[in-house]
Amino acid sequence: MSTTVIPVTTPTGGYDVHVGRGLLADLPALLPERARRVVIIHQPSLREVAEQIRESIADTGRKAFAAEIPDGEEAKTAQVAGFLWGVCGQAEIGRNDLVIGLGGGAATDLAGFVAASWLRGVDVLQVPTTVAAMVDAAVGGKTGINTSEGKNLVGAFHPPIAVIADLDVLAGLGANDVAAGMAEVVREASSPTSVFSRSSRRTRAQRSMSPATRSVSSSNARSG
Repeated sequence: MSTTVIPVTTPTGGYDVHVGRGLLADLPALLPERARRVVIIHQPSLREVAEQIRESIADTGRKAFAAEIPDGEEAKTAQVAGFLWGVCGQAEIGRNDLVIGLGGGAATDLAGFVAASWLRGVDVLQVPTTVAAMVDAAVGGKTGINTSEGKNLVGAFHPPIAVIADLDVLAGLGANDVAAGMAEVVREASSPTSVFSRSSRRTRAQRSMSPATRSVSSSNARSG
């Protein structure tokens, strides 16, 4: 299966979402050259995958460290964030270095928040491992942790430098997890601000144009 690369534009620049199979093997090639130290934040069930990623990064001459967090919303606390700040300090993560979020939506939310807050912001690369995280949580730069007063009350918008959606990691998901993720796909597709809705409106608008106008519009879109 070939890799699909979806560009995402943000007010501060942009990044690519890579979708395909076997992409984790190519992860080191997507790391910025300036990043010499990397912390991989992962959930318990992904310990082996995190170690494989750590080793592949270390093979490039970088220092790589794995930090395990609790499953689900239990990870999104100030206490766990504080633990990860300690890991970043001990790993000597500098302004040019990198945090990787490996896991479901809670893991990518937390990893993004730690990256946004450490040294007032270091790069984060998201590796979502659930359908819901691939289509929502890991994309867009929303990060945060929970407090006793509610969910996601502390956080920041911190877009990743890239998102790697390796479909092979979905093989271990249960049917209920996949169904919940597909429900998120439908919800996102029905949103008037989603990329799906914008694409649909653009297609309908082009169909209403005369052939000559449609040709000019398509040319402008390609050149823009």
